[in-house]
Amino acid sequence: MSADDSMEIREPAPDADDESGSRNSEDAKQADTGSGWQSRPSAPPSHGTRYSRRRFLVMGGAFTAGVAAVIAAAGALGRGGGGGGAAGAVKNVFRRWPINSVESVKAVAPEDWVIEVGGMVEKPLTIDHTAWLALPRRDETVDFNCVEGWTVDDVQWGGVQPWDLIKMAGPLPGAGFVNFHALGGTYFDNLTLEQVQDQQVLLVDTLDGAPLPLDHGGAIRLVVPSQMGYKSVKWVTRLELVDARAEGYWEERGYPVDNPVGG
Repeated sequence: MSADDSMEIREPAPDADDESGSRNSEDAKQADTGSGWQSRPSAPPSHGTRYSRRRFLVMGGAFTAGVAAVIAAAGALGRGGGGGGAAGAVKNVFRRWPINSVESVKAVAPEDWVIEVGGMVEKPLTIDHTAWLALPRRDETVDFNCVEGWTVDDVQWGGVQPWDLIKMAGPLPGAGFVNFHALGGTYFDNLTLEQVQDQQVLLVDTLDGAPLPLDHGGAIRLVVPSQMGYKSVKWVTRLELVDARAEGYWEERGYPVDNPVGG
């Protein structure tokens, strides 16, 4: 999107209906709507994590790989070499909340984070820091489910409904899907326009009442509780409305474009 066909949003958005009483949602825990834009905590939140049988098989394989990695690392140290990526991958498997990413993203100052809405819309938007703070907010507590076979229970997210942004931009006739693009330019995934209207679908900037950490997708990520985790794109910077469904990063590699939890 060029600067000529975008619109800077700086006026406060109109008040929205209070959705805090709906299922899996909580009252807002912070009166300051800008809380998601401050410095990020270094320690990740603590949650109970459930594993499926498939996950235990993966963890067993990781243990075997870990033994091999230790042996290889010992040999590398003897040769004056450093540690490798295998040990880091094994460590991630056993984390309380595993962190997966196909991109390496450097931290961006919250005041510099921008969300664009473009494609098949009447008014392309650029949502800067000031405009983001003026948007209606919603908090919810939901489980986070990964296709790898693990679930993090009762995660508290806070943010803005992407549908609010899309309504401001005005979908054109024929627009039926929304592509969510990550900051690094490699990862993206998509939802139908109908799915985006689900009140639980959020662009979040807080996790458990604290600013969203970088490794969890901060400053802003997508959360789609009804779908497996790879649909919840991290580091979202652009929403693109299109008329045909594209295959996201993992869908190009064999994952289904629609992967509902429990489906």
